[in-house]
Amino acid sequence: MKAIIIGDSHTAALKLGADILKGQEDWPSEYQVEVERLGGANSMVNPYFIDRGDYAEIINEKQAKNIQRLPFVEEGSQCAYYGFSGPLHASRLWRRQMNWPNFTPFAPKGNQAPISTGLLKHVVFQEQIYTMQLVELLKRVGIKLFVIEAPKPYRHHRILEKVSPDIISYIDRFYKNAMKDWLESKGVPIISIPSHCYDADGFMYDTFRNEALDDGLHASKEFGALMINEVIKFLKSQG
Repeated sequence: MKAIIIGDSHTAALKLGADILKGQEDWPSEYQVEVERLGGANSMVNPYFIDRGDYAEIINEKQAKNIQRLPFVEEGSQCAYYGFSGPLHASRLWRRQMNWPNFTPFAPKGNQAPISTGLLKHVVFQEQIYTMQLVELLKRVGIKLFVIEAPKPYRHHRILEKVSPDIISYIDRFYKNAMKDWLESKGVPIISIPSHCYDADGFMYDTFRNEALDDGLHASKEFGALMINEVIKFLKSQG
């Protein structure tokens, strides 16, 4: 069984993790997992494809260097499942340093302005609108699809120098829950982060942080391998 994982910058760790696992003797030979980057968080909040009816034509110049259309049609690209990293990428919202010192989803303090859950959900869906449209297109043309959760916040991210950890973890959790509800309504399975990867407050353990010391968003190749293992478990459960 073959799966191709596409998506945002978090596919880098997934690709490294897949490469690690493929080099191990116990890699299940009956499963094939390939990883291709589609874009980044910033490019995917703008229109990046045209709906051509039975496929999506990628129109973002940088994205099209890697992927020209979805689903793939090249020889050898047929697969049982597509994985997608992107719909559960919440960091673009919670890491905005101009927002959260001034706004809060909780009772406001000082000059903070409150944000309602209705407004916050609207912001989430507006940010994900084009990716949601791509999910709907792929489902419409019969693609079997699953979504991989992006890492939760890390405590070493510089946003925590200005914003309470409670707000950051809440935004991440709210964002992902809103998108998970939508994905489940579309019949899209979710590969969630195992609970031993994060603490009780919803922050990733440093064990899984990226090797680059100034990177407060991305995970390590070890985390990538862990998530690819979760993908293999999912594929096995599908027969």
